[in-house]
Amino acid sequence: MPVRTTSFTLPAAPDRENEDAIALAAGIGVVVDGAGIPAELRRGCTHTVAWYARRLADAFCARLVDRGTPMRDALAGAIAEVTALHTGTCTFEGGSPSATVAAWRVDGAEVEHLVLCDASVVVRDASGRAQEITDDRIESSVARRTRELLSARTDTADPHPDELAALRWRALEECRNAPGGFWCAQADPSVAEQALIGRQAIDGTAAVIAASDGGTRGYQLVDAHDLPSFARRAASGELEGLAAEIRAGEEGLRTRADFDGKIHDDLTIVAGSFD
Repeated sequence: MPVRTTSFTLPAAPDRENEDAIALAAGIGVVVDGAGIPAELRRGCTHTVAWYARRLADAFCARLVDRGTPMRDALAGAIAEVTALHTGTCTFEGGSPSATVAAWRVDGAEVEHLVLCDASVVVRDASGRAQEITDDRIESSVARRTRELLSARTDTADPHPDELAALRWRALEECRNAPGGFWCAQADPSVAEQALIGRQAIDGTAAVIAASDGGTRGYQLVDAHDLPSFARRAASGELEGLAAEIRAGEEGLRTRADFDGKIHDDLTIVAGSFD
């Protein structure tokens, strides 16, 4: 069945590099969300996060073109290819760029999806119901490890915000691609086995959407729209309108006492709609 593909990506700010990447082929949509960690936490690598995201998206998409290649195998091969590009220039012991991944692929009368870490795939059925597929282990595992590090402090005073931020970054690094933590694309191809995969018949499916976590903030974080509305409008190609709502909603984060993350994030959505 023919699929109509629309895509949109927007950097967190006009003056900064977009660390999300899109790759498209016939019946294939790939979103890679590069992890924007500080340079000191990837000091073993000379490459930027945007470089890593772009190379991974392209390599993954190229392998997905062969419908005989399972999606996890295609991702593992892509990670291995990009890892090989580091040879002679980088040492991963000092840290390197990483990324989350969301993708969909039309295969005959079915559409497949893959999600690694907290990127998302949203499936909209013909009746208008929407289902999100994402992996939230990053949030729970990093929060748990941060609490453990805080409890191990010998200083009884409340931590300074800079110390708390440092502990969170340490927790993130310790939980990355580790048992009991979370899994994302980095240098080890075997993490692809941790990706969530699935497929459903195109008959009865209205659309499938891949998005970075910046693209899902509208319904996950800032209440700019709900999941069914996001799915309906993405399926209709209203991606710039969704992005504008997300950006407007993010402004409210400046006054939220319970929020200490980044106000704006790179934002990417790739929608495939079935007529």
